[in-house]
Amino acid sequence: MEVKQILSGHISPETAYVVADYPYGFTLRCQIRYWLEYKPNQGIRLVSQTSNPKREGLVWNKPKASTYCKFGGAMFLDENDHVQWSGLTEYTDAAEAEAWREKFGAGVPEACVPLMNKWCEAKRAYETARDAKEKQA
Repeated sequence: MEVKQILSGHISPETAYVVADYPYGFTLRCQIRYWLEYKPNQGIRLVSQTSNPKREGLVWNKPKASTYCKFGGAMFLDENDHVQWSGLTEYTDAAEAEAWREKFGAGVPEACVPLMNKWCEAKRAYETARDAKEKQA
């Protein structure tokens, strides 16, 4: 999937990235908004919320949230201008973590940046020490 544009600053319903024309069922259209939710002990996740075109005025439905990624997350637009997201988890190795930070770091909410950087540095240090130990053996 191609990253067309990194989205940043969308960290609450008030600052959400809004798509004005989104399908609602087979015939109706609504709005949808996206933002990243960060909780220090859990991580970061994507939240989306649609408006209800069956109700008068702008009425928002219940928000839907993805699974948490422990060490970072960023929203982006793909080649079709659809909102996507990518997360940094504990299952990445040092090279993958560095590549992820290079590609998506600009979209990570400020509150999560220190954790992301600490994770990437810790992965690199761990793998360097492990490789040195293997060479000695």
